Amino acid sequence: MLATHEIAILKYGETRKDARKVAEDALPNYLKGKLNLKGVDSAALAAFTVWQNTPERMVDWDWNFASRYCIRYPKAFDLSVWYGNSLCSLSLGRPTFRGTEMRLDFIEKSPIVNLFSREMFGVSLLAYETYGDLIGAKKIRIMEPANKKLVDYYTSHGGFRYVAARQGNPHYLVRSL
Repeated sequence: MLATHEIAILKYGETRKDARKVAEDALPNYLKGKLNLKGVDSAALAAFTVWQNTPERMVDWDWNFASRYCIRYPKAFDLSVWYGNSLCSLSLGRPTFRGTEMRLDFIEKSPIVNLFSREMFGVSLLAYETYGDLIGAKKIRIMEPANKKLVDYYTSHGGFRYVAARQGNPHYLVRSL
């Protein structure tokens, strides 16, 4: 691994921690002190195994790729949302090549319902917007929503517009930060 790559991993590791802390502090009052924002670490991966074979899961991602994703893309942002000892959500994203937009590539909420299940996308979006702001991104993208129901749900969170796939690039939703 190149020294510059290692430096980027360390630098953006600190930026990820800062973004999670700032986002956690910016949570609405009814969520403060109840939800914790962390990285996708070994504890999150161990907790993920509880949902892994649950029939209610909507996707079939093996989140063990998260550590490789963050090494391959040192500016990536990984997030796990916790309510006490319960893992509520996992997500991964990274800046676009020019760094002007922050991509939300993977997001999954626990199929096991908890008190704050309905808040998971909003909490994750807050964290991704915070990270995007810290690295100088001007927009946020939600990459390849799986179906129209998800497109409608994500666009209900204000200001997103749909961009169709073209010239080998995937479809996504985008809005300004």
